Amino acid sequence: METKVILDCLGGDNGVMATLPAAMSALDSDKALKLVLVGDEQKIRDYKNMGEFINSGRVEVIHTTVNIEMNEHPAQAIRTKPDSSIVKGVEALKSREDCSAMVSAGSTGALLTGGFMKLGRIAGVSRPALCASLPTIDRKGVMVLDLGANMDCKPINLLHFAVMADIYAREKGLEKPRVGLLSVGAEDEKGNELTLETFKLLKESGLNFVGNIEARDVVMGKCDIVVADGFVGNVLLKTLEGTAKLFSKELKSALKGSVVGKILVAPRLLKMKKRLGEDAKGGAIFLGVKKPLLKAHGNSGPSAIATAILQASKMGAMSLSEKIGSAIAKCQVTE
Repeated sequence: METKVILDCLGGDNGVMATLPAAMSALDSDKALKLVLVGDEQKIRDYKNMGEFINSGRVEVIHTTVNIEMNEHPAQAIRTKPDSSIVKGVEALKSREDCSAMVSAGSTGALLTGGFMKLGRIAGVSRPALCASLPTIDRKGVMVLDLGANMDCKPINLLHFAVMADIYAREKGLEKPRVGLLSVGAEDEKGNELTLETFKLLKESGLNFVGNIEARDVVMGKCDIVVADGFVGNVLLKTLEGTAKLFSKELKSALKGSVVGKILVAPRLLKMKKRLGEDAKGGAIFLGVKKPLLKAHGNSGPSAIATAILQASKMGAMSLSEKIGSAIAKCQVTE
């Protein structure tokens, strides 16, 4: 059966200015792609030749003009805004067999809360986790989770994060993904109570566990999956983002007024910036819920959201829920 990807057209900093061009781009890139767009029907129909895609059956519209804003309390917004684009999208994803995944650049908290409340966890999964691929020096990328869905975790949660990411990585083509545990030192005995207990579980898990990894080595290509609790993972992500901005600003300042720099260095830096941007594009997947939810960055432009849509389409065909459920069931550790 052909399946569709649901796109929240109202969420994110740029709303329809980003989501509608993204939808068109994704439809043009994948001729077999079908979308369900959740947003203002009139604006969607009026956008360029979107009407042709609607008439051909490749695009369906679920009408709403209600958006959950970034500053709203997630659980309260899910309860009090049943007509919002996130709630309508998640409910369609849950109830319809012809919908396989959903993409939103809207409120992270609302999307994750909606996914948890409406879709529910895969059987056996202790906690769903937010997972994204970050660029690495070897250009292969590294999956990092959890990036903020779970602030306080138990060792069993981190074990399940690793199992879920291992399945996802294998579905993406990695035969034996290397799993690392984010800690304050590479030595086995380094860490706090959480990481020390998690280390033991991962070592006995049957996964390709390569031990502890320090934050400075996350982007060095030493492993394919990095596991952490949501607090530490989110701090890591924000630190990398801030460091990249600082580096970019300092380079611009250093090259300012330098003819040699502008001619010889600047083009290479722009090329590097573009490559890193391409590596980081797309969405973070909420692993552990019954159907894939992808969260695009709030300030994503059309290109990044289009990439997330195409990513979601591929994920919808992976049968991740069944495979994750089977792998979790084999874990002998209980919460």
